[in-house]
Amino acid sequence: MTLHCETFTGGPFETNAYLVADTDTGEALAIDAPQNTARIIKAAADAKGWRIGQIVLTHSHWDHIADAVAMRDLCEAPIAGPVGAEAALAAPGTFFGGLDFAIPPVVPDRSIGDGDTIALGGHRLAVLHLPGHEPFHIALYDPAAGVIFSGDVVFPGGAGRTDLPGADPAAMHRSLRRLLELPAETTVYPGHGAPTTIAAEADWMRALP
Repeated sequence: MTLHCETFTGGPFETNAYLVADTDTGEALAIDAPQNTARIIKAAADAKGWRIGQIVLTHSHWDHIADAVAMRDLCEAPIAGPVGAEAALAAPGTFFGGLDFAIPPVVPDRSIGDGDTIALGGHRLAVLHLPGHEPFHIALYDPAAGVIFSGDVVFPGGAGRTDLPGADPAAMHRSLRRLLELPAETTVYPGHGAPTTIAAEADWMRALP
């Protein structure tokens, strides 16, 4: 089984979206949908002969979901969103006023939470509930491939913001400690910035109270 990942960045915060595929089967999924990425991601999948069968949102912040409805329409694929985030997804931008563009409300086709599994060809990605940046935040972990798509929990050199509505520094610290339980060599694909590893971030994560 071969898992392949491509990164696409969109929107004013340079938010990452990921096109992830099992290259043995051609099955693919998109993780998050920043502004102006839907058509680019769909074209990239088409060029490789991959079919995007699902779209997974790590959390409800607008910069991660701005193109979710467009991607669902283009790919004819269902959206999976975090359990508990339904109201926030249906009212994008509520906590971030002053946007000069509209974000379509997102109604997930499926709600997923801790302990659930996302199937992708021969791979099984575990859903981890990692609150702190946002109460319902999830990540996707594939132990066989040694990768985690962490959303806005951990970045190279630091953690996601906890000064936003609904954020919780104590919950973030618990989520980071949970990530430290993963193998050190696990590759982290964050919501912003370049990939990193658990080992590369372990020192500052362990130093948290």
